[in-house]
Formats: sequence, C-alpha cells, structure tokens
Amino acid sequence: MKKLLFSLIAVSLISCQAPKEKQSEQSSEPTVIGYEFNDDGEKLNVIAGDVAITDIFLEYIQAHNDKDLSKISEMDMDNIVVRAANGTLINGSDSHTNQLETWFNENNPSWKVRFMVANNLQDNNGQNQFYLTTSVVVVQSIDGNNVTSHHIIDVEFVDGKVKELMVYDRASVQE
Repeated sequence: MKKLLFSLIAVSLISCQAPKEKQSEQSSEPTVIGYEFNDDGEKLNVIAGDVAITDIFLEYIQAHNDKDLSKISEMDMDNIVVRAANGTLINGSDSHTNQLETWFNENNPSWKVRFMVANNLQDNNGQNQFYLTTSVVVVQSIDGNNVTSHHIIDVEFVDGKVKELMVYDRASVQE
C-alpha cells in the first residue's frame, strides 16, 4: 500500500510540472522571398521587409487623395525619381509637385490601396534597399468620364522618405 501511495504522489507531482518548451531552430538569417537580377546579371536576394513602411505609404496616398502637395513634397526626397507607366521620367520633388498639380487640376484622380508587400533588396555586400510593392486603383475624370486603372507601384524608401516610384498600369476591362 505504501508503494501504491508513493507512486500516486510521485505521478501527481510529475504531472503538475510545467511542460518543457519545445526548442525551435529559428535562423537569424533573413527570409529570402525572391530574387532580382541587376544590370550585370547578378542574382540579388529580395527579402521580407519591415511592414512599418506601409504606414508611410498609406499617409502618402492620403496626401494624394487630399491633394496636399505640401505634404507630398515633404514626404518625397528632394531627388525623387518617378518612372510613370507612360514612359515619362520625372526628376526631383519640384517637378513631381508640378506634374501632380496639373494632374490634380485636370483629372481629379483618387487612389484606393488594394495590397502592399514590404520587401528589401539585398546587395552582394549585405546592404538593404527598402521597397514596398503595392497595388492601387486610380479613378480619374477624363473628358467628363470616370476612368479606372490599376497600378502596381514599386516604391523605394530612404530614411522614411519616397526616393523612387516605378509605376506599371493596366486599364480596367470595359464590361
């Protein structure tokens, strides 16, 4: 009987112990989510980025919807480069602001974000460039008609500011 009682006490004490945490083998290496090939054909890692830059972009888009050229200019780097879908190349914050002012006045565009993916391009020296790949729907008035287009934009950020915009465009299907 003493053996049975001792066994029950031992089992109950053992069962009350907290389970040991499972050891995981997490790598401190960044997660590679794809590749980019530079002009020399070198394969560069695209790694998962910091999603905090999505907040910056949402603020940037809101400034566009508010037609707040001062805010947009403040969020642009002075040497911003905009590569528009139609092939237009805009260099510098002042040029970007002038182009936007004309577009806002002529077409009253509005933007709606569809998705955002934060990613970093890692060069061969392990240095990162910070990007956001995003999809936006743009509605603008052209000749009195609302025209919708879908944009994919690669946005490069430097020190929390917009350094470069590369815009790809697809018109909506007419139904």
